Amino acid sequence: PGECGRGMIAAMEHVRVHAIVLSGGAGRRLGGQAKSELVLGGHRLLELVLAGVEPLVSGTLVVVAGDDVRVPAGVQRTIEEPAGGGPLAGIGAGFSRLAPGQADLVVVAAVDTPAAGELATLLERALGEDGGKDGSVILGGRPQPFRQYLQALYRAPALARALDAVRADKGTLHHRAVWRALGALDLIDVPVPAELCRDLDTPEDLRWWRERLSGARPAGRRSDQAEG
Repeated sequence: PGECGRGMIAAMEHVRVHAIVLSGGAGRRLGGQAKSELVLGGHRLLELVLAGVEPLVSGTLVVVAGDDVRVPAGVQRTIEEPAGGGPLAGIGAGFSRLAPGQADLVVVAAVDTPAAGELATLLERALGEDGGKDGSVILGGRPQPFRQYLQALYRAPALARALDAVRADKGTLHHRAVWRALGALDLIDVPVPAELCRDLDTPEDLRWWRERLSGARPAGRRSDQAEG
């Protein structure tokens, strides 16, 4: 992507921005359909999330998903082993595919976050204004705002340190709490309206997002390519 579509940090030559998109979620309250396959604005939710974060990405874009999820060409795929280990294990699996440098950043986004692109832009802007922090995290939700660790931007060394600490303490990332592992990092809170960080868990959420995104289309380069 061109620099016109990227923020201040992402445009720096010595900084690469990677992204991990967690595509887990069986959508049990949505009829059992995989969340990545839900259609909003005529496009799969995974496509919308990838297209949203891609303008910031100058490094590797990886989706954590099983073989049953269609992933666009040019996007890497991985999955924690064994599968079903939870989001922290998914982050670990995705991170292992990045080979980031010491100055690099990592966007973490859950697939059930349709506004991932808007949130990533806010996260990048906040971190660019405070270079001493380990990352930035969305603060929002109901009934009271809380940290959304799967809507966040982390400095690669800090994220590696947090993952390694859990492995050293527990022996595995599987079924470990994300908030406990990543909450120890020195993060900038980025407050947003609850609607912007609203995830997609229920039929009501799906109706709400379909109305909001009516006519939306993914604009990312990779999302326009043939899928494998």
